[in-house]
Amino acid sequence: MSTWRWASWITVIISMLLVVSGCGKNIPEIDPALAQSKLSVLVMTKPNLQETTKSAIQKTLLAWRNTQHIAFEWMPDVASISEDQTNKLKSVTYDYIIVVGNELNRQVLPVASATADKKWFLLDDAISYDTPAVSAPNISWRQSGPALMENQWAEWVKQQQVIGKTIEWVTVSTNPIPSLWAPSEEAERISLSDAEGWYSQFQNQVKQHGPSWIVVYSPLENSTLQRMKNLQVPIMNMASTTTELKWDAVFAGLLNQMQNKQWNAGLNGYDPQEFQVNKPQ
Repeated sequence: MSTWRWASWITVIISMLLVVSGCGKNIPEIDPALAQSKLSVLVMTKPNLQETTKSAIQKTLLAWRNTQHIAFEWMPDVASISEDQTNKLKSVTYDYIIVVGNELNRQVLPVASATADKKWFLLDDAISYDTPAVSAPNISWRQSGPALMENQWAEWVKQQQVIGKTIEWVTVSTNPIPSLWAPSEEAERISLSDAEGWYSQFQNQVKQHGPSWIVVYSPLENSTLQRMKNLQVPIMNMASTTTELKWDAVFAGLLNQMQNKQWNAGLNGYDPQEFQVNKPQ
């Protein structure tokens, strides 16, 4: 073979080696330390979640995957936990499970307590009117906190008291009126809407007491609120107070806890920058 042909073959072989070598450099090698520390997260959300909330959660999870190498799975529109879902939760090795929705959190509590190998973040997305018992060390339940309503409305109630206005209260037995607002000697001015036949007695009390205000402290059905309007007494529906979570801040806090292996079991409140309160006027 001529010298020219040998030179040509050698040039082709070298070129092929360079191409193969160049391709190899474009394949990223997985850092063993990174693979070892990789987190996996399951997110479960309640039905009828607002579209803006869905978008915020999706954006966050994709960012976690792309920039923090966190693997995730999302179960949307979960009303209650099925047997198949329970078995999956027990069999798949999620590091953290994030649940969004007041009622859904109460549904999953027994399952969360029984799966001690996984850490659960339960996120109430509305005002919490009860204080569930959380004893399992693998559950961190975030709530607005029982003091939120009292903090938000204390000034308004104080103003009514100062100017001599009287209040007829409506609530439920599990959500008592703060003692500073309705002392024990004024117990007859509190009606419990979860008591049988309560409304007839409530009507009689309103006629007897002639209050300046009817204040609804726990949620009522719209039909009941409409009936109350016929009593011709101004109504302040405190129960229509809502909270709006700032999901970017909430999930940033969760990410910080997961990456720094911080864990606060039990009931925990949201930080002020993580939500805003909307009150009726």
